[in-house]
Amino acid sequence: VQESAFVAAGASINGPSVCGAVRPFTLNAALGGAVAFRPAAKLQCQMVSEVERWTRDVVVPAARYYYGMGVAEMKVLSSYSCRPRNGIAGGQLSEHGFANALDVGSFTLVDGREIKVLNGWNGSEQDRGFLRAVHSGGCTIFHTVLGPNANRFHRDHFHFDLAPKTRNSRTVCQ
Repeated sequence: VQESAFVAAGASINGPSVCGAVRPFTLNAALGGAVAFRPAAKLQCQMVSEVERWTRDVVVPAARYYYGMGVAEMKVLSSYSCRPRNGIAGGQLSEHGFANALDVGSFTLVDGREIKVLNGWNGSEQDRGFLRAVHSGGCTIFHTVLGPNANRFHRDHFHFDLAPKTRNSRTVCQ
């Protein structure tokens, strides 16, 4: 990851608890500023690279296919956040606690139309197609992808992470 006007390295984050990240980046936009992240996402290095790849290879082509135009912005619901999975006290620590996860709630097209996961997942045929393409395309890049079909906690957003894989683990795509 190279620093730019849209990607800036930050100081390491320590805790609380076991949370933290070594020199995470603040991602304001992908593709040289073409696709903004609002608010900016705080992510570790490999996540920045994969989010960039997902935006370039999946999100923008899907938007062009379904809407005939690109994406101007993604609404970030969460990036670094020291919390348990699904915000349930006592639960396993979320990958968000390591700046290793990104939650996206909507996509704004270059004409200003906003495609929300909450309404679009079961919305028009066009919105359903786009959101399913973005979701399934993420499954080829990230280790965990969760959306409205995963559980009630993800009904309004997509979760993407790079949870460490073990010999017995597999990609989760729900």
